[in-house]
Amino acid sequence: MSPAALLGVFLSLTVIGLPIAFVLLGTGIAVTLSDPDILDVAYIQNIIVGTQSFPLIAIPLFILAGELMNISGITRRLMDFASALTAHMIGGLAQVNIVLSMLQAGMTGSANAEAAMHAKTLNPEMVRRGYSPAYAAIVTSASALIAPMIPPGIGLILYGFVTDLSIGKLFMAGILPGLIMTAGMMVMSHWIAKRRNYERSTERASSARLLQTFWGAVPAMLMPAIIVIGIRLGIFTASEAGAVAVLYALLFCAVYRECRWRDVAESLASTATTTSVIMIILAASTALSWALSFEQLPQRVAEMLVVTAANKFMLFAIVAVLLLIAGMFVEGTALILILAPMFAPAAVKLGVDPIHFGIFFVYMIHLGGITPPVGTVMFTTCTIARVPLQDFIRESLPWLAMLLGIAALIAAVPGTATWLGYL
Repeated sequence: MSPAALLGVFLSLTVIGLPIAFVLLGTGIAVTLSDPDILDVAYIQNIIVGTQSFPLIAIPLFILAGELMNISGITRRLMDFASALTAHMIGGLAQVNIVLSMLQAGMTGSANAEAAMHAKTLNPEMVRRGYSPAYAAIVTSASALIAPMIPPGIGLILYGFVTDLSIGKLFMAGILPGLIMTAGMMVMSHWIAKRRNYERSTERASSARLLQTFWGAVPAMLMPAIIVIGIRLGIFTASEAGAVAVLYALLFCAVYRECRWRDVAESLASTATTTSVIMIILAASTALSWALSFEQLPQRVAEMLVVTAANKFMLFAIVAVLLLIAGMFVEGTALILILAPMFAPAAVKLGVDPIHFGIFFVYMIHLGGITPPVGTVMFTTCTIARVPLQDFIRESLPWLAMLLGIAALIAAVPGTATWLGYL
């Protein structure tokens, strides 16, 4: 099947509204049926093989750990600390939203989960205090993008899986870009709040209050550190780190005694649902990747990128545009699984460090989540907060410009990823 025909099938299935997993399955079936040399039995086998990998057990475990941390009472303690730290600033509640996203990143690892949580809890309060609904929505959506970059980001796990890179190194490498994103968003929020004369939320917290809330938030902030240090020191693998995270979360459920058995059951059900969605996409994309590899498409794409890009900076620019456009229409998980095996070899051929490229790739994939017309994070936030898309799009423009600036910084300065990635 030609690349044009393949793209036509993919877009046709997407336009008629099929879920992304079925779009991938349908495209894979079309590729298989178009080439008599591809065994249909082998295609079916690869659907099963796609989920038969031990490292993937880290995904449900980290999701469950985040769910348990949320019901244990740690989320409230994190919010108290974020509020004590930033509520006195101009645009205080927006700053709380951003800092809370950074602190919670180790609990969720997912931009959509982070956006949904804050859209329910912080958006109504921001609107009540005088922020426009669309501004509250873009702050929530943009700050949610921090979650996939800070350990244990699900996108980093999947990228490491499909490109055979160390997940521990990717976890370490994502920390500094996550902190840069936080700083950039706080500056942007301050600038907009000052222009619009948004009021400060509260007076500056006392040192005693700051210390008290800090100690309450320490357990949640320690979890990413335990995970990363444990993996890097060889104490446990990424999969075993997921189990450690679950035990850690259960410990605080028992210590704080704020969750009921019913809450635990709901967390298990939510984990099963979220994991099922990811695994169905993973199975479908693995089979499609196998069929495309049989057709030599990834190799052709890599060769085309190497020929087109005169240097690694041009490669970053081309990949950024392609991923941003793709992210407007397709969910990030599927894009990582399909495109990473195609783009990563080209980056290595042009002398780009694989960890550096991986961080840039995951960043750009998730940036597409707040980009019109169908960014998944954008839709999640706007649906829950009941914000018209046209209002969101108008508010998002300066934020997208700032986030693209950070993307350029990550591309131009490898140390943003490799400095911690190779510690």
